[in-house]
Amino acid sequence: MEFLISIYERWREIPRWQKWLTITSIAVVLFLTLYFLRIVPLSEQLLADKKKLEHLRLTVNRLKVIERKKNKLEKEINNLKRELESIEEKLPTGKEEVSRIIRSISEADDGITVVSIKRGSPISKEYYVEVPYSIELKSTYPQFVRWCEKLSKSDRIINFGNLPIRAIRSENYTISVSLQIKAFNLKR
Repeated sequence: MEFLISIYERWREIPRWQKWLTITSIAVVLFLTLYFLRIVPLSEQLLADKKKLEHLRLTVNRLKVIERKKNKLEKEINNLKRELESIEEKLPTGKEEVSRIIRSISEADDGITVVSIKRGSPISKEYYVEVPYSIELKSTYPQFVRWCEKLSKSDRIINFGNLPIRAIRSENYTISVSLQIKAFNLKR
C-alpha cells in the first residue's frame, strides 16, 4: 500500500505536460498491444474466411453447372431409354417359332412344299442368340422367289445363308432348294 501512496505523491509532483505525455504514451502502448494481440489476428482470420468463402462460392457455382448438366443428361438418357424401349418392342421376341412361320408361308402358297425343317443348336452371342435352320423345299422358281419375299417380311430377323438350287423334273416342281437360314433372338 505504501508503494501506491509513494507513486501517487510522485505523480502529484510531476508537471502537468509530463502527466499528459505519460498518459498518452501509456494509451498508445495499450492501443498497439491491443491492436497486435487482438485486431491483427482477427483481420488475418477474416481474410482467410473471405478466401474460404470465395472458394466455396466457386465450388457451389461449379456444382450448380454440373447439376444443370446432370439434369439435362438425365432427360436425354430417359428419352433414349424410351426410344430404345420402342425399338425393342418392334424387335422379334423369339416367341415366334421359325418353323411355324415357314410352314404358314408355304401353306399360303400352293406351289411350295416343305420337305424338311431342321433346327440347329442355338449359338449365344453378346446381345442375341443365333438359331440356324436347314430347310428343304420343292417349288417352281417364281414361287420360290415370292416365298423368299414373304419370309423376309415376317416378324423375325432372318438371314439367308447357303442357297443351293437344283433343277428337278416333276409335274408340279422345277427346283429343289436346300436353304440355310439363321434366325436371331434378342437377349433380354
